[in-house]
Amino acid sequence: MKSVAKIVGIVGGIVLVLVLPIAWIFLRDSGQFREIRPHFAGVCRKLALAASAEDIRIDHGTGVAYLSYLDRRAVMSGESVNGTVMLVDLNAAEPRPRAALVTEPPDFRPHGMSLYTPLNGSRKLFVISHPADGSHRVEIFEQLASGLFSHAKTVSHPLMSSPNAILAVGSRQFYVANDQGGRTKLERIEEALLRRPLAKVLYFDGQAMRVAVTDLKMPMGMAGSPDGRMVYVSDTLGEQLQVFARNDTTGALRGAEIIPLGSAPDNITTDERGDLWIAAHPKLLSVMRAFRNASSVAPTQVFKVRAGAQDSGRVTEVYLNEGRELSAGSVAAVHGGRMLIGSAVESRLLDCKIPEAL
Repeated sequence: MKSVAKIVGIVGGIVLVLVLPIAWIFLRDSGQFREIRPHFAGVCRKLALAASAEDIRIDHGTGVAYLSYLDRRAVMSGESVNGTVMLVDLNAAEPRPRAALVTEPPDFRPHGMSLYTPLNGSRKLFVISHPADGSHRVEIFEQLASGLFSHAKTVSHPLMSSPNAILAVGSRQFYVANDQGGRTKLERIEEALLRRPLAKVLYFDGQAMRVAVTDLKMPMGMAGSPDGRMVYVSDTLGEQLQVFARNDTTGALRGAEIIPLGSAPDNITTDERGDLWIAAHPKLLSVMRAFRNASSVAPTQVFKVRAGAQDSGRVTEVYLNEGRELSAGSVAAVHGGRMLIGSAVESRLLDCKIPEAL
């Protein structure tokens, strides 16, 4: 028995020696040792919601913001809840959320969104939905004369295995990012712990879907340049922004640039000038805890990236808070000197005035 116990002890010691460095690297790369020094040069007020707004898209032509509206913490706990899309009119003196859809499609659980605004024709809203049966869909809505959106089309495809972010580039065409690509339990563990790049961006040309980009590390955000020539993807576990040049005829994407952020980027939006605003998670594990426990908070961080710039000052950390003002901020959208920050776990928005210098 002593020999068996000795062998078990030796094996246990070897396992511990192997596991501890991996655990330390995982915690380090997840930002758990980062120091949070809150700062923001503007002023924010809180706007109460009845659900969380994980993604926000602003129509710069009308000054109306659209919110992906769902009680995501309730979904995580297994409750049977659906969501919708709400709008906030930024032109109003006291903006309040109200319905943006005429009706919701069945079992609608919205996630990432994209607003397509053509030069001629009606606007389209593309929304990823994760129904309770485990399937994944893209719901396309068309704007009516009333300003509300009516459901027009549902797109589903086996390649959409874990869609998180979407970018509409036509009335039916879009890119969609799967935030996971592992097909087995081992591959999914390697993605999460070892940051193995297995995720993909897909392209739907209106009829067929195909792979456009491979070897990504959990892409959780997408946006496009105003001229449609560039596509931006949050390489979340890579803590960087990937920039792709887009062929507007074939939809093909070619890697153009990688911009390090030093934090885990989430959703990306563009302002009137085409500059990028990126919500990020400096302590990624804290976000997971915030989903499970409402009393636990995760930091919120916002970067601005000047589009097209090449100098070292192109990336600016605009906002950082330990999570007391808004926990686990997942999106920042800017219009007319105002910044809306939404969260996947909080039932409120931050409505912030930003300095003109930004």
